Amino acid sequence: MIENIAIILLVFLGQVNVISDVHEGPELLTQFIKTEFVKQDVNYKKSNWDYYYDNLYLENSLYSLPRKIDSDANIDINSKSAIAFDVETDFILYSKNSEKKLPIASLTKIMTALIVLENNKLDEIVTISENAFKVKGKKERLTIGEKISVENLLKIMLMSSNNIAAVALAERTSGNIDDFIDLMNKKAKLLGLRDTVFYNPTGLDQESDNISTAYDIAQLVDYSLDKPLIWEYSKIQNIILSSLDGKINHKIKNTNLLLGKFENITGGKTGFTDKAGECLVLIINDANGKKNQIITVVLNAKDRFQETEDLVNWVYKNYDW
Repeated sequence: MIENIAIILLVFLGQVNVISDVHEGPELLTQFIKTEFVKQDVNYKKSNWDYYYDNLYLENSLYSLPRKIDSDANIDINSKSAIAFDVETDFILYSKNSEKKLPIASLTKIMTALIVLENNKLDEIVTISENAFKVKGKKERLTIGEKISVENLLKIMLMSSNNIAAVALAERTSGNIDDFIDLMNKKAKLLGLRDTVFYNPTGLDQESDNISTAYDIAQLVDYSLDKPLIWEYSKIQNIILSSLDGKINHKIKNTNLLLGKFENITGGKTGFTDKAGECLVLIINDANGKKNQIITVVLNAKDRFQETEDLVNWVYKNYDW
């Protein structure tokens, strides 16, 4: 009996097409259960990441879905792609080409931070390598051979989008960049981010650019809310951080100009390259705390801050919960 159940489960899960020997069933099932996929999958807050599309009927019975107050209200967003996403219900409040594949620049660092936090302790020490130091971008007094904590490098990476910090953290996590990129892509696949692929931990333009969609990024951000440190660090406006020996100070200023302009920001992440244009993620509640938390994403915007501000204001003006 157990052999037949094992065979049915394995075939159903797509792990095998045919099992010629019935006695292979239990052994293969045990191997499958022990895989990292299953270990990680049971921890997801949503078992099916295509939650909005596949379970809207369930959403209607479990939640009070956002209701558009003015059916004729519209908004003109100039970015190539944008989305506004309700965190509690996974309801899409606004969409413009939200499944269009585009370069995502430093929005990449959301996934980088997620992988780093899942594989390191905050007080672990990172040594800045020559390989990390030579990466394109601002230095912010980071130096070759400097020893600095994972926590401080995460803050530098998320606040100022520092590429040295991203590469150094990737090397600390996996030993080399290629293995870290493999972790990023495995995580994307595991989360069901079908239109997302990573080629580096920074988001810098190269021969093959990191590609995603506004929809996938919103799903990634939604998942990453279970790692609140990412977003706590991302909303620090200014800070001075030190190397392990205290001899080197790093004065860091956040690149997100909406901090201090909006109340109740949970966090955000900026991105910009020549190919990707201006990109921005923002997580926010309405100022009065009466409406749900939303995630907005704009990709390849002409003015990411103004367009995000307009989108947030439009959502809270035109939707009720």
